[in-house]
Formats: sequence, C-alpha cells, structure tokens
Amino acid sequence: MTTMPQNTKPSNNIFVVADDHPPIRSFGRTVLKESFPNCTVLEADTGQKAIELSLKNKPSLVIMDIAMPDLDGIEATYKIVQSLPETGVIIYSNYGDEVYVRKIRQTVPVDRAFAYVLKTASQDQFTQAIKQVYAGEVWLHPDVQQVVWKLNVNKKSTQLTEIQQQILVAVAIGKTNDWIAEKLYMSNKTIQYHLYSIYDKLGINSAIKKVNPRNEVVCVSLLKGLIDLEDLKNAYERENH
Repeated sequence: MTTMPQNTKPSNNIFVVADDHPPIRSFGRTVLKESFPNCTVLEADTGQKAIELSLKNKPSLVIMDIAMPDLDGIEATYKIVQSLPETGVIIYSNYGDEVYVRKIRQTVPVDRAFAYVLKTASQDQFTQAIKQVYAGEVWLHPDVQQVVWKLNVNKKSTQLTEIQQQILVAVAIGKTNDWIAEKLYMSNKTIQYHLYSIYDKLGINSAIKKVNPRNEVVCVSLLKGLIDLEDLKNAYERENH
C-alpha cells in the first residue's frame, strides 16, 4: 500500500464504474454501496460512455478498466483527468505489467487522487483503495508497486546529469542545439558533447543503425521512462507561452 497527500478531494457521492463485463461492474457497485450506502453508482461498458457519464455528472471518482471496446481505459482516463481536475481515478484491471504502468504514469497527473488495483486484489484491498482515493490519496497494488520501483531504478541507472536531462527534454520538444546552448548559457560544442554522452549512455549508434540519433534518443528515453508526457507537456508549455 502507498499513500501520499493530494491537493484535490472529491466533492460528492457520485461514482462511475467502467468495465465491459457486467459481473465486474456489479462487484464495483456492491463495494461502493457498502462503503457509501447513499451513493449514486453509474455504469459504463465502453470507454466513450465512461467519458460521457463523467463529464455530465462530475463524479467523485471513476473506476476504470483498461481493456474496453470503443475506447480503451487509458485514453478514456486521459480525457477525464484533463476535464475533471477533482475527480479521482481508480484503474481496476488484469494488466499490471510495465507497459501499462508506464502508460498510466504518463496519463494521470502526479497530484491526482489515484489508485491502481489489480483484479487479483482482495475485496478489502479494493475497498481500501476506494476510500483512499475518495480521501484524495494514492493507493497502489503491491505488484504494481514492484513495477514502479523497477521503473524508477531503471530511470536512475542511466545516470544522466541534471544538465543532460534538461538537454534531453529540450531535444524532445524540438529545440535546436543553438537554442539549447543559448538557454543554458553554453557553447554549441558543449551541447553537442553532452548529446554524444547521452547517446553513448543509451546505446544509440546512428552510424550502425542509419537513423537520426535525435529522433531515436527521444524514442528510447520515452521507452525507458527517462522522460514522460508530463515532462514534455510542462516544458513545451513553459517555452511556448
């Protein structure tokens, strides 16, 4: 279990349960009613319907499956969190491997009330996750915690310096070496030196692979979790507004 204080808290007792399997939706409704007897539970069997119900009713929290028809739960979650800053999100899924955890980390803002619960969790764990998200906190299934830990270890193991991290993000949002050099008060040659060092640390050899190393370094960095969509969004908005 992982908890941390959050900035936003739910404001009502309306909940949305999104899953394409009726028994799962029924289970979610039962657990919610046990914790909040007077709550209103709305059900969605597709990602698009989950979005529509959420935008219309502004629920305290949404329980979201990942694999759904029409629109998957990750994309649906992204649209909900962008439009409803006070709505908590609980990912309730069979999928807890690295690729899904990474996608969810890139989708849900770090200050959001959030839980990632695997469907192998006990009812007590599910209930605990619901209550903590309702209280504006975070809950992670133990298996998901392990994946997050591994992602963090992998991210740190590359040992990019702070300057190299800044250069990497600048490259990812399309900035030239001249722009980066001016921004960081360095020479163009120094920026190029740092880029070569980053390429070396990430195993990028453009001469052998015949690829554009600037493009590949962005791709590899995203895959390794060195940068994420939140990093790029913040940097892009900061430099273009």
